[in-house]
Amino acid sequence: MSSTAANENRLRPAQAVVLAFGSVAIIGTILLLIPASTASGSSTSFVTAFFTAVSAVSITGLTVVETATHWSFFGHFVIMVLIQLGGLGIVTFASLVGLLITGRLSLRDRMNTISEARISGINNIPTLLKKILFLYAGFELLMAIYLTTVFYFGHGMDFLRALWYGVFHSISSFNNGGFSLFEGSLTAYNSDFFVIAPVMIAVIVGGLGFPVLIEIHERWTAWFYNRSTRPRKFSLHSRITLTTSAILFSAGTLFIALMEWNNDKTFGGMNIFEKIYNAMFASAMTRSGGLNSVDISQMDSASWLGMDFLMFVGGGSGSVAGGIKVTTIAILFYIIWTEISGETAVNVGNRRLPRSIQRQALTLISLSLLTIMLTTTVFVAATDFETDRVLFDVISATATVGLSTGAVAEFPAWAQIWMSILMFVGRLGPVVVASALALRITQRHYELPKERPLIG
Repeated sequence: MSSTAANENRLRPAQAVVLAFGSVAIIGTILLLIPASTASGSSTSFVTAFFTAVSAVSITGLTVVETATHWSFFGHFVIMVLIQLGGLGIVTFASLVGLLITGRLSLRDRMNTISEARISGINNIPTLLKKILFLYAGFELLMAIYLTTVFYFGHGMDFLRALWYGVFHSISSFNNGGFSLFEGSLTAYNSDFFVIAPVMIAVIVGGLGFPVLIEIHERWTAWFYNRSTRPRKFSLHSRITLTTSAILFSAGTLFIALMEWNNDKTFGGMNIFEKIYNAMFASAMTRSGGLNSVDISQMDSASWLGMDFLMFVGGGSGSVAGGIKVTTIAILFYIIWTEISGETAVNVGNRRLPRSIQRQALTLISLSLLTIMLTTTVFVAATDFETDRVLFDVISATATVGLSTGAVAEFPAWAQIWMSILMFVGRLGPVVVASALALRITQRHYELPKERPLIG
């Protein structure tokens, strides 16, 4: 076989990422099918095991059974490992192991890591991987220690149980996994600020994305060792991510608080302080966290509609969060503003956005909306569920959030398999999956004549 043919038969980075995630999902399904994975000791159904494994590796958190009672300790451990692998990234994790063992990375490993992490412009991949591992391990360790302490001293758990619950929820929250070992997620702790607030912070930090976290870490380190030096300006990506995230979090908190303030089934029985931080928690969780402190099925349908938008947007690029990402929605806003103001180029501050970035944003939004509308239409037509419930759960799966009105657990088996595919595609991104399935990449070396059709 010639070298050209061998190169054509090799997996491209995007294909390697899809294959890695798919392989782990299959292994997770097999492990969850083992009778030892269930609390009853009997084998669970294939659809339930497959759905749970895909939900865990795609760090979504949607479930068709009660996680706390259906699965055994072994099953919970499998789910936790799948969340960790899905969050850190199968390819990134494999590259880290290779780096730690051999001390070097191949060019293909570097390409796979960049493709999975969606980070461009990084030349020193080993340094990048070490920073990601440091941030991951450091934050998860701190969260695990804190939650273990709270569960042990504040809620009377024995030490080993407190330690296990602390580690599991630290990994689940920082990775925006959405899984919980408590029945009803964190509804039993909605009056405990010292549980709700740290989990919320972990979800927010995990959803910012590694490019932003690494830049914040580098700026803080540089300032700490040389306080006389004026810190350099944040990159355009970090500025967009931090600003848009703050706006969406604040707007989401205000909206949910107003909608649910007097709802006796959610915030109605809480005091003012509890209502405020539970509204903040709900706003953060819709951005891909997936945990809930109140019963989502009892919320007002208007709240669901607003949360649909927050779930659709998601978190930061290169993060464990899902959705179309905050940078994408920000770019859409700038494109619209440019067209309204009559400008010829899309500018953000003192920078001009490349046309390729604009096309990527519009493509991602269009593909996501098409997927959501098609799935919702089919499910509503084929089942007896209300449109608002179906739409909420479909967006939750597509954006890998994990919140649910309860509809997904009652969906027929074929619909649950469909939702599993949505979660898988949502984790990797429609563009990554599409490019992985493409047989070849073509590049046109000439441009066709222009012609302007009428718009509007």
